[in-house]
Amino acid sequence: MSDDELYGFLEKVMVEKKLFLRRDLKRDDLAREAVTNRTYISRTLSARGLNFARFVNSFRVQYAIELLLSERWRDASPEDIACMSGFSSADAMNRYIKKSTGSTGCAFRERVSGAQAGLKADGPI
Repeated sequence: MSDDELYGFLEKVMVEKKLFLRRDLKRDDLAREAVTNRTYISRTLSARGLNFARFVNSFRVQYAIELLLSERWRDASPEDIACMSGFSSADAMNRYIKKSTGSTGCAFRERVSGAQAGLKADGPI
């Protein structure tokens, strides 16, 4: 299996099995699920400028953003969103979301919600 194929497979395993939701996820756990070894995982991620933590947290950020923007979880606290997303704390979640969006989780939610409310109020241009 080439590095590109392995990377695609690692992404698939992470999404389908939602491994990123496990706060204690280790490289060995992913290797076991992907039927490979930790050395191949490290090499494949490194070739893309990633380490294991950045790879896993990218999935957590996407999931946390989905929750933050979900009507169902509108009133959930940052701590609850962080816990549901696999982060160890709200601070950790906010740090990674800020790296991705430029805003903390709550600020991102408010910014997007405000933009959506403006579109609803004003209608399309």
